[in-house]
Amino acid sequence: ATFNPTTQSLVTPAANANTAFFQLLRRNVEGELLTEPRLIKFTPGQRDKVWERNCVAVGLASGFVEPLESTSIHLIQTAIMRILSFFPHVGFDAVQIEEYNRLSALEYEQIRDFIILHYKATERTDSAFWNHCRTMEVPQSLQRKIDLYRAGGRIFRDNNELFGEISWLQVMHGQRIQPESYHPLAALMDEKDVDRYLNEVSSVIDACVDFMPGHAQFIADNCAARPRGT
Repeated sequence: ATFNPTTQSLVTPAANANTAFFQLLRRNVEGELLTEPRLIKFTPGQRDKVWERNCVAVGLASGFVEPLESTSIHLIQTAIMRILSFFPHVGFDAVQIEEYNRLSALEYEQIRDFIILHYKATERTDSAFWNHCRTMEVPQSLQRKIDLYRAGGRIFRDNNELFGEISWLQVMHGQRIQPESYHPLAALMDEKDVDRYLNEVSSVIDACVDFMPGHAQFIADNCAARPRGT
């Protein structure tokens, strides 16, 4: 099997992969299946030019990134805001069209990098798919972020990208990419003060969780599915 980090597509024997996936899905679904699983194919990527002459592609017409982080609605919103910013009063200015396309491509590439990180940072070794993802080359922009974090725990948000520092930290730290050092200012903080602060944060979170309904209760109260046949 081969994996293309740019298009995020795995080339593998389709029949075997689909059969194995559906078997795994059936084994892990709690309760009765309402219908058989459906295979929905898509081709991730972006148009070379989302603004061409007098046409601007928005939403799925402009591109698609796999739904791991559900970015499609955000991309529609930012495209609309970008159109409002760039759309000419009279005629079409080639320089503005070029800049619109550049910013659109940059946004897709930044989202692409964040999606790929989830695969690249895996520790799984139980299949050819995950072994390839763990060892594959990734875009230079993503490798720079990984190297920067690993060297000193630093994360910088590029050009107001969709996923901020906290999002990058959650994935890199959560998937055990360990920094080799930390900012020296951290050594000036008293450990007791740090423990006290973290305990206060934990107490606030616990209080919020205790007040909130459970997941099943929230669904039952607000968006319960109708019984079958009604």
